[in-house]
Amino acid sequence: MKNLWIQTENAFATWVADFSAVTTQPAAILAFVQATLASGTRHRIFEVVEAPVIGYRRERDGALSDVLGRLLEQDRSLDVFGFTGSAMMPGPPTSSVVETTLSCYDPADQRVERVVADLGAVLASLEPVPGSIPNGSMTHYPAVRVTGLRYTVVDGRIPVDNRPNPRPVAVYFGIHSDIWFPWVFGAAHPLRDLQRMFDNRELAHCHTPRLNAFLRDVAAAARQAGGSFSVCPDETAGPALEWVDDASVLLDWEPPDGIMPPEALNVPWYRL
Repeated sequence: MKNLWIQTENAFATWVADFSAVTTQPAAILAFVQATLASGTRHRIFEVVEAPVIGYRRERDGALSDVLGRLLEQDRSLDVFGFTGSAMMPGPPTSSVVETTLSCYDPADQRVERVVADLGAVLASLEPVPGSIPNGSMTHYPAVRVTGLRYTVVDGRIPVDNRPNPRPVAVYFGIHSDIWFPWVFGAAHPLRDLQRMFDNRELAHCHTPRLNAFLRDVAAAARQAGGSFSVCPDETAGPALEWVDDASVLLDWEPPDGIMPPEALNVPWYRL
């Protein structure tokens, strides 16, 4: 079993695009959303199939960017990734369906490329022995999770929260799996020690460059709109702060505490 990555409820890494400084420019923020969607499709990282919150279906309604443009023009509603809905957890009727193309290993340990809407479900389908991977390591999220809010534009601006600690006008980009990293702890592996790491470079070098290209596009679009883009430390796991920068997942680092020997891949898995 060579799929040693996991998918968890808490994000491994999160980036935030903050538009609190440009709440008087809803058209610029919409342009950011549209640029992000275009980049997500171009790099096969974030392709929206359905968004029930706004009644969107790709096969019926065409380009989501056009739908969002009409919402702002006709309804004065600025949807800044609020349309992803229900924390992007596949299954609830108000949650979106978003596809990402990435690589994993099939049951014969051959690398394959798949279009994925629920990465946790993919890992569950590849579980070497039923019950050998904890449910908390197969959380039902898409491969890339993008969340935000929907705003009503009043007098050409987004109303600002006037409480002492107002919520920022922001979009969060989270990855909840270590499948993107060149090295993984193998948290579900029978020999895991959470110090030495397993080699995941074959998978990471297939799909992570596309993720990084997407993140760089998003960062540029956020700054073009007058906002900012950076890692969100409060929503990033401590070790992962060393594995990412403000617009990418790093691919050129080495495990600080050693590498699991290749023969560890041959040990039998068992029900927990």
